Amino acid sequence: MTVLYFFPEELRTPWYMWEQRWNEIQEIRLRVNCPVSIRTISGERFLLNKEGERVSYSDREMELIFRHLCHDSIYAYEEERKQGYMTLTGGHRVGITGEVIRVEQGYIVKYIRYMNIRIAHEVVGIGESIREYMYDGGMPCNSLIISPPAAGKTTLLRDMVRMYADGNGQYRGINVGVIDERGEIAGACRGSASLHCGIRTDIITGGNKRGGVEILVRTFAPEIIAMDEIGSSGDAAAVLYAGVSGCAVLATAHGLGVEDAVEKEELRALISQCLFKRYIVLRREADGERTVQIWDGEGRELCGRRQLQQR
Repeated sequence: MTVLYFFPEELRTPWYMWEQRWNEIQEIRLRVNCPVSIRTISGERFLLNKEGERVSYSDREMELIFRHLCHDSIYAYEEERKQGYMTLTGGHRVGITGEVIRVEQGYIVKYIRYMNIRIAHEVVGIGESIREYMYDGGMPCNSLIISPPAAGKTTLLRDMVRMYADGNGQYRGINVGVIDERGEIAGACRGSASLHCGIRTDIITGGNKRGGVEILVRTFAPEIIAMDEIGSSGDAAAVLYAGVSGCAVLATAHGLGVEDAVEKEELRALISQCLFKRYIVLRREADGERTVQIWDGEGRELCGRRQLQQR
């Protein structure tokens, strides 16, 4: 896959120069009649045409891009669109907004004028750099990954799922259940993962977290259940249900640290009950590097801030 995948043929010309820089791209922001912004690992860039001028897209071109991303099957993405996003094959997520119409359980964007394409990059091996901190007595600990948006929490979550499922010479591989509500963890297409989640992993794509936990616990006997973005009381209830069902839990949440997580109503009860035994805090530093710090459930620092590296 390259950046050309996201754009119809008639709009691809200025993107050819980015084909070889695919691994640098983290986000592409499209705003009607405004310069196209590309966030890379080294900072923000603007899309330029062959004359060196900044490229922008009209109303019509934004609609063309949207239809291309949907493969002209707009209604296939209707449920996701009510939540303001679409997940594409490969786990790439497109935020969409503009003029909206309120509907039951969300809204539908009538005129799409803004899109944010978040690129999912698979980084196999980053979980290995913190594996030693993730076990207690040979069993995985209940762990919460905390980071601001776009700091790599889903990338780390995915690789930790793979890490637990595959095992290594020191740790045995275990059965892992994944509830991939938005399709970003496994990048599933028709239920089949397109990103590496390990050889002992069972994945529910598209279902809500509570229902997914019940299915996994009753029929797949996972030793750990992973889920992304705990953002509601229902999500928190799913985490608690998994925890009291004899499964370890691996989850993520937005925030700058444990202090932020405690302030969120949906997480406060879980933290006060000492459900999580590991807190993994990710940050994106000014130079673009991702760093990690790890605390145990009693607030002791296990791993001081350091660069999150691939092994």
